[in-house]
Amino acid sequence: MSRKYEPNPKHKWPKGFGSLCPKKLDLTEAQTLLDRAVSVATVSTTKLWSVQGEWCFCAHPSGEDVWHGFPVVGAEVDERVWKALEQAGLVTKAVRRKLAKQRTLPGDWP
Repeated sequence: MSRKYEPNPKHKWPKGFGSLCPKKLDLTEAQTLLDRAVSVATVSTTKLWSVQGEWCFCAHPSGEDVWHGFPVVGAEVDERVWKALEQAGLVTKAVRRKLAKQRTLPGDWP
């Protein structure tokens, strides 16, 4: 299955709504996150998850094999998702524990 990332205009700076993506995240990086994202059917059949640095991301479908994503607070990510991310090699056990304790989006959040 080929996934294509398309940004959702409501999640963009400067006046977007919802979880705005980090300003440093370009379209190539977003596509890479989507390409390696994991699905956890026991949590949701319509969401994908990925991690980059201290950021956790969730992606939703926008159409046929088209997705948009946004950052989520690590503490709000289901433990089954963290296990799947670790099994996929996207996060180490130590980083998983650290991010799972995250109560707000990372410090470079404007």
